[in-house]
Amino acid sequence: MAGDTDTSNTDTSNDHIDLAQYRKLVKQFIDMRRYSTALFWAEKVAVLSGQEPRDVYYQAQCMFLLGEFHRAAHTIQHYHLEKTSLPCFNLLLESLYAAKEFNDAANIIQAVDVDAMSTSIAQPPQDAATFESNSVFGGEECNRNELIASIYLMKGKIYEALDNRGMAMDFYVQALHKSIYCFEALEALVQHEMLMAWEEFELMHHLPLAQQSSESDAKFILKLYESRLKKYYELISARNAEEISPIVNPDVLKYIKEFTVRVQQTCSTDSQQFPKPNPSRVPVTPAQFMSPAQKVLEDLKAPSFSLQTSLSRASSMIEATQRSMVFDASNRRGSVEQELDTVMTLNDCLTRVQRSTDLMAAEAEKCFYDCDYKQCLKILNDLLKIDPFHNNALTIQIACLVENGDFNRLFYVAHKLVDRYPDKAISWYAVGCYYDMIGKSDPARRYLSKATSLDRLYGPAWLAYGHSFANENEHEQAMAAYFKATQLMRGCHLPLLYIGVECGLTKNLELAEKFFLQAMTIAPMDVYVLHELGVIKYEYEYYEGAATIFQCTVDIVKQRAKTNNEEISSRWEPLFINLGHSLRRIHKYEEALHNFQYALLLKPQTATTYTAMGFINALQGNLDEAIELFHKSLALNRDCIVTSTILKNCIEDLMDDNATINEICSKALREVTESIAASSRQLLNADKLNGVKTNLRFEEEEEQSNSNSNSNSNSNSDSNMVVEMSFDN
Repeated sequence: MAGDTDTSNTDTSNDHIDLAQYRKLVKQFIDMRRYSTALFWAEKVAVLSGQEPRDVYYQAQCMFLLGEFHRAAHTIQHYHLEKTSLPCFNLLLESLYAAKEFNDAANIIQAVDVDAMSTSIAQPPQDAATFESNSVFGGEECNRNELIASIYLMKGKIYEALDNRGMAMDFYVQALHKSIYCFEALEALVQHEMLMAWEEFELMHHLPLAQQSSESDAKFILKLYESRLKKYYELISARNAEEISPIVNPDVLKYIKEFTVRVQQTCSTDSQQFPKPNPSRVPVTPAQFMSPAQKVLEDLKAPSFSLQTSLSRASSMIEATQRSMVFDASNRRGSVEQELDTVMTLNDCLTRVQRSTDLMAAEAEKCFYDCDYKQCLKILNDLLKIDPFHNNALTIQIACLVENGDFNRLFYVAHKLVDRYPDKAISWYAVGCYYDMIGKSDPARRYLSKATSLDRLYGPAWLAYGHSFANENEHEQAMAAYFKATQLMRGCHLPLLYIGVECGLTKNLELAEKFFLQAMTIAPMDVYVLHELGVIKYEYEYYEGAATIFQCTVDIVKQRAKTNNEEISSRWEPLFINLGHSLRRIHKYEEALHNFQYALLLKPQTATTYTAMGFINALQGNLDEAIELFHKSLALNRDCIVTSTILKNCIEDLMDDNATINEICSKALREVTESIAASSRQLLNADKLNGVKTNLRFEEEEEQSNSNSNSNSNSNSDSNMVVEMSFDN
């Protein structure tokens, strides 16, 4: 027995275990998504290697992939690798973020100096063992910037979850500067509406493309990234004469420029207000009621984020971690076969990439903001055949279906999303939009609230949630939802637009105008903002300014419809109505009547339009046509008190007119004369008839008398005849 034992011990001492082979197995199992098996062997490799950082990293990564986030974070912290290894620190932040331990993650961010670790990688120490613990695993130094960018990205996500959006935006900008390929950072900035439109363009201008890519790659990346930017922004100050084609009247452009200058003055000085409110028209509103709106305006004046500061900080850090990705011609010639298979010309690349679902979604979004909903749905149908669950495309599709009122299609889309993705906010957002469209506000609010609870950063759900209250004139609740959307969508003009609408409905015109002007600084040529600003001008009794703004909006709408090769939608009928009333106020009756007629073409058989046209005719003195139009209006809406009152006044005015009275009297005299003449003719005819009847009676009596005398005096009659005959002779 003892000899057998010695032999076995001798054999064991001569055997070897290759940890590299097991490490390859762990990676293979991860690639095959067999995470439990990978974790089993990763834990054994970590024990055998004495908890080397790379082995502990793969062990924690397997736990993360299995959804055991707390376990993965504890494993890294147990061996204190978050302060010595960049990959472990990055994985720790991802684990705490996935476990929703945001405060713990923020504390670790403040305790660990990532820049110091990054510097130690750039300048490795003499101790190889220490360098191995600090470097990127496997000696992949080319991935260092991507790893640092990933850490900054996770920092941004964590601070955004803590509602510190200023810090979050700063870290996202840093991540994008560390690696221009870090698309998630750009997506967070753009999709969450963190940047203003001009800030997005400035960020694109300052990306270190030349330092991290070749010239061709820089053009390709810029093309892709620009497709993600805002589609409704146009820099007015940069427009030249050839680019003003969407605006028919050049004076309108000057008018909008003045708005932009004045809103900047408003933001800088509280005392300057444009325009001055009319005290007789604007009721006094309690200050405490509108204090949240005032706070939003103050936050817009003094933002917590400065893009220039972030860009300056990022530029100063480029030199320490600069990595050139310029592709050398000599390196390209290293493998001819690889070059033939993978290298493409820039033009061919830009042509093929147009078929990308992301670029198709960007084109559909542009059509949506241009009000070309028909083309937008066409692009979306082609896109969703390729990728039926493209998140951005589905958001645009839901908005398009709501605009077109296609609730049957929206019901199908919402039902499909809830079946397949019940844990996504967009699914319940679609359900809430459907119920809001069919007029059921209570279930709409319930489902939209669920969408915001699943993803409280999902801005469209907050906007729709506010709409569900606004539809029932619950202004305070609607504005509360819009205020939340404003915090989440700093670079979007829609929350500001809707807050302004609610302020206008509560008759706080001064505050409403401030919000509209603030929205115009983000989207100067947005037709909805221009229209609502014109309404406020009308309420202020600045009718000439209101007519100018409405005319500008009409010109843009007509130009877009012409560009899209389609008719003007009926949704713009209120725009032409408002323009007509503004023109009526400045006594341009013919132009006003023309716009009312155009509105009637968009929506026929509208009682209010007939009333407006009748009023114009009444002002022009065409009382007959006015009365006819008022009767048409009352035929469609007999309970309209305004129409009935104006009709009564028109009839009274018509009766008070001397010419009308003379005409009525002349007509009455003619009718009396004609009636008398008709009566005389009837009497004469009656007399003639009576005379005929008398003669007939006399003739009958004579005949009767003659017949009676003939029987008695036949002889007499014969003698008489003889006598007469003799007399004639």
